[in-house]
Amino acid sequence: MPTNPTTSPTESLANLVRQKRRLLEQLVMLGRRQREMIEAGEAASLLQLLGGKQQLITGLQILERGLDAFRKEDPDARQWSSPAQRAACKADADACNDLLAEVIDTEQAHERLMTDRRDDLAKRLHQAQSAHAASSAYKPHLRGQRPRPVAVVDVSAPLSESLDLSTSD
Repeated sequence: MPTNPTTSPTESLANLVRQKRRLLEQLVMLGRRQREMIEAGEAASLLQLLGGKQQLITGLQILERGLDAFRKEDPDARQWSSPAQRAACKADADACNDLLAEVIDTEQAHERLMTDRRDDLAKRLHQAQSAHAASSAYKPHLRGQRPRPVAVVDVSAPLSESLDLSTSD
């Protein structure tokens, strides 16, 4: 990542770490929204959100390449303009580590949630197919046959009086 010639290396490092923190905060926020969309089954909105997350991840990758040059340096050998600037950069770096851990945990939780939803959908689809297969198995036997009405002679008479239950010897 190009640096401004008037910017010291430590200022460049601090700017990169600050930008990384902002991107990770946005990823965490989108991760929370992603969970809501997964739970609500909002597939179209979820795809749009994932596209936005991909842009943030691409930006994060670019920042990481900019930070690569600083990884080889001895942190104690860096010349900071003030102890406060160094402390602020360290706080941002620590926050980045925490945010990244949260992003990873969230993504793993989303993966489990999506897997559970997929498995539930597959189960319901299988049940629907089984019900359809059972229904289809009876259709050839029912074609052309309509229920026949039964004539009732006297609806007011009790059923036992209209039946002959006697036996002949």
